[in-house]
Amino acid sequence: MNALAPLPFVIPAYSVSKAAAFSSTQSLRARVARLGVSVHAVLPGPVDTDMIRGFDIPKASPESVAMAIFVAVDNGEEEIFPDPASAPMAALWCDSAAKVLERQLAQVAPVS
Repeated sequence: MNALAPLPFVIPAYSVSKAAAFSSTQSLRARVARLGVSVHAVLPGPVDTDMIRGFDIPKASPESVAMAIFVAVDNGEEEIFPDPASAPMAALWCDSAAKVLERQLAQVAPVS
């Protein structure tokens, strides 16, 4: 979820890189959509990996996140919020001003 909002007091560069990757994903999606190619963004909350193992916070298992990603891809979701911490953001994101703007700008994107 750090692609949508930064967590600057922990690792600022991490949030910056996630935002850049998400923007790149959105741009690529717009460029290849008319070719029948789908591009998905995965926006998880905390996942129990080595990177955050030491943090005392609720974390989703990597296995549950992976399964949720497969289900979401099968359902055609562009942005995937694959765990309990990120799931509430899904409905908010789909109707957000940023998502509406992304759809509008995609209409004028050249085909790659």
